[in-house]
Amino acid sequence: MKKILVLTDFSDNARKAAEAAVALAGKLHANIILFNTYVSEPVMSEYGGAPWPVDQLMWADEGKEKLKFLKEDLLELVSQLSPGDHHPSIDARHDLGSLGNQVKNLLQQEQVELIIMGARTGKAWEHLLMGSDTSAVIEHTNRPVLLHPESQPLKKLKKITLATDFDQADQRAVHYLTRIGRLFGFSIDIVHVSLWGEKPASDSLKTAFKHQVAKYNFPDINYQEVGGKDLVKRLGRLCAANGSDLLVLVHDRHNWLNRLLKQNQAQALLDDQQLPVLIVPATIADK
Repeated sequence: MKKILVLTDFSDNARKAAEAAVALAGKLHANIILFNTYVSEPVMSEYGGAPWPVDQLMWADEGKEKLKFLKEDLLELVSQLSPGDHHPSIDARHDLGSLGNQVKNLLQQEQVELIIMGARTGKAWEHLLMGSDTSAVIEHTNRPVLLHPESQPLKKLKKITLATDFDQADQRAVHYLTRIGRLFGFSIDIVHVSLWGEKPASDSLKTAFKHQVAKYNFPDINYQEVGGKDLVKRLGRLCAANGSDLLVLVHDRHNWLNRLLKQNQAQALLDDQQLPVLIVPATIADK
């Protein structure tokens, strides 16, 4: 059965992300893997007049205890789901090792539909740009990663915005969104973004992109455009104006997002973006 992989560090925002996963699992007909990883680091302790290393096994025991309590709280939320929703099981796991490698192993062993993690800093964009854990996860997955910000928890999915430069690799992301969109009943705004100083997409490229999207027969898709020097602010204002609950970005080494970061607009992203962010890899597996 499909699984939602919830990565937790037991912070308040990670708890909110786990709570959001329960509602998402109910609609996606998926069970939940609640996962915490830790790295055992030796500490120096004085004994018998000389320092000696001691493994911090207390962190492992503490993590298992926290997982137990978090699982109990989430199961209470599961019991409150509507009868028409799937009531997911929750498998709590705690393991030693780097987060990136652990996620890679889990993806090989389990049928993961979605990965969810809380943004430690409270802003999903900042976690995307500055979080080494997030980078490690994104680099090791072909599944979507939901970054859950503390400032605006994900409570509903009625409208989502996909920012794209009409790259053909983004078609996989659109196909994925239309598939889950039928389960949630959300509408999709596809926003064509143009970076300042770059040649805009040709009319033929736009037409070809829309023609392919039309083949998915999704009932509620709208197109908009945003660009210019203040691209980030304009994108944020557009999401606020259209009432978006989620911003979707495609992760690809050559797309507009990576080129934007090279233009040193990171601070604007940190200041303006509050929405939950779904990162869809360009190589997303079709499940």
